[in-house]
Amino acid sequence: MQILRWYNSGMSNNPLTLHEVIQEYKKIGYFLNEKWPLKDTDHRIFARTMKMVEELGELADEILTSMNLQRNSKIAAFSRENVEDEFADVLASLILLGNELEIDIEKVILRKIQFTKDRFGIQAEADPSTPDSSIN
Repeated sequence: MQILRWYNSGMSNNPLTLHEVIQEYKKIGYFLNEKWPLKDTDHRIFARTMKMVEELGELADEILTSMNLQRNSKIAAFSRENVEDEFADVLASLILLGNELEIDIEKVILRKIQFTKDRFGIQAEADPSTPDSSIN
């Protein structure tokens, strides 16, 4: 399952699979746990959860800015790249949390996709080439 394009140091255009993204974040999580060791697994899970909440707040802030629902100085400094970066931070924090919880992320994602398709009677593949982008 290819979910994004990852540009490595060689500026390759090779897409990473979800599995590869998860593996990269396992390495990052290991590094973070070594650099900032916490008492035990519960403390790491709590820290990852709080980091995810923090990042989600930052994404919400950027979305509000895109809708002109922030102070003028924030609106003037808005860029779509900020929204994208905050989205990536939320996704990264979520993957790090899933890894810490020892969740088989690929398995549960596929299970939820199937659940959603079944729930809403989705039969045909949606056309991903027609995104609806309402954020500038």
